[in-house]
Amino acid sequence: MLVYRTPADIVGHDGLRIVLVRGVPSPWSQAAKTIIEIKGLDYIAAPLDVGGANEEIAAWSGQNSGPVVAWRDGPPLNRWLDILMLAERLAPAPALLPADPLQRALAIGLGHEILGEGGLAWNRRLQMFSMAVKAGAGTRMAPLIDKYGFDADDAAAAGTRIAATVRGLAAQLRAQQARGVPYFVGDALSCVDIYWTAIMNMILPLPAAQCPIRESSRPAFTASDPQIVAALDPILVEHRDRIFKAQFRDPMEF
Repeated sequence: MLVYRTPADIVGHDGLRIVLVRGVPSPWSQAAKTIIEIKGLDYIAAPLDVGGANEEIAAWSGQNSGPVVAWRDGPPLNRWLDILMLAERLAPAPALLPADPLQRALAIGLGHEILGEGGLAWNRRLQMFSMAVKAGAGTRMAPLIDKYGFDADDAAAAGTRIAATVRGLAAQLRAQQARGVPYFVGDALSCVDIYWTAIMNMILPLPAAQCPIRESSRPAFTASDPQIVAALDPILVEHRDRIFKAQFRDPMEF
């Protein structure tokens, strides 16, 4: 069970520590946490409050966002790839990147399409900001909009971008299953399976029993754009359900 420690505990700890976004199923945080747990690494965690100043965390890590992961006296990391590579170094097995260099490159590329700048999570966040602005909640969301940026034209194009990536992921998964492999890349579980399961928190969240998001927030986290709904092949939902059951905390902890 997740027990949050204080920011001071995190800063002073000499082992592995992680800062997680509290109260919402952030795909970046859930992916980082799950990867660390799959690796069997011991860690302590502190919360980051959405829209808050989080002064101690920001002073230590140099930013006011999560997740942040740090090992011993190494620098605090917040980019998904840096966190993945640290986890791979600390616990090479089970590997979440394929040994084959081309499959490894594919895994990193698909990871970027899901969690990287301009990827699925990035574009879904733009859609959520757009929804808030249109609903007159832009002032309440101002700290996040100021932090991550918002452009109305980019938000308008987000649905098309998301749908294209989702269709590509469905095609990749079908090709893998056609050769008898139930994972996105290579021949075994990889980071891509974890990232897809995590990003579904911003597309079609699991029920409250598994993803205990505030019900008032659930509509914002559920993609309603017709392009995305049409692109979401059932094979992708089934894959999320299977990977969640096998690899994630049930319920998710945030």
